[in-house]
Amino acid sequence: MSLFRRKKTLPAPVEGVPVEVLWRVDQYTGQSAVRVQATQLETHEASSAARRTLFEDWVRFLSTAETNIVDLDLVSRVPQDLVDAASGQRHLRKLAVKWGPYRDLSALSALRSLEELALGGATSVESLEPLTSLPVLSRLFVSQAHKADGAALGSLVQLRGRCFGNADLGSDKSVVLQDLRWVTSLNELRQLELPGTRLIDPDLTPLLELPHLENLRLPLRRAYRKQVLEFAARSSAFVGVASDYEEHDAFVASTRHR
Repeated sequence: MSLFRRKKTLPAPVEGVPVEVLWRVDQYTGQSAVRVQATQLETHEASSAARRTLFEDWVRFLSTAETNIVDLDLVSRVPQDLVDAASGQRHLRKLAVKWGPYRDLSALSALRSLEELALGGATSVESLEPLTSLPVLSRLFVSQAHKADGAALGSLVQLRGRCFGNADLGSDKSVVLQDLRWVTSLNELRQLELPGTRLIDPDLTPLLELPHLENLRLPLRRAYRKQVLEFAARSSAFVGVASDYEEHDAFVASTRHR
């Protein structure tokens, strides 16, 4: 199940019809869901000056224009200026950032209607604290925020789905978390994914305190294995992870007998 599966209440494009990628502001004609490529436009514009103009047009447009946009997907490299500009779309309910050198999320605290947020390639992000002021945020994806403290998001008690760690299959650098005690306040959490994370304290018992947890994804670390197999008898959320361990064990055993 995707953490960012579209809710039926959100305005959406026709089923099966992809959302067109816009790279010029004049391509926006009132759509509620848009994908914007404001950078990496070499195939469209040969001149670096023209590319810079297109980027500045998007920054100005998103910062100031009154639009129908509630679902914004920034599909190419995202500098800080573009993150700040997105905060000008005060009616946003969904925002996705592919990757980039953005570091400060303070402007996003203005998006009081934001329900779903995806921050990819967040390697420069220094703090996740601004997200704690988003009152209706229910689904959150943050990947590669190595500099930020993931435990700061424990105050987002309304979260129903959270993915935090390193979801980039091309990177083996772990996102380090001190422990999981911060999850115990997330009483509404249904889905928790912690790909590419490493716990200093590998105690998984705080996860048992989440009353509605249904889907759990963890790295298959040796330090977790005994707990996962034990907890699977007490919590359905651990059943899938236990199955992953068993499949991994069977695969390793089969390779030894070849």
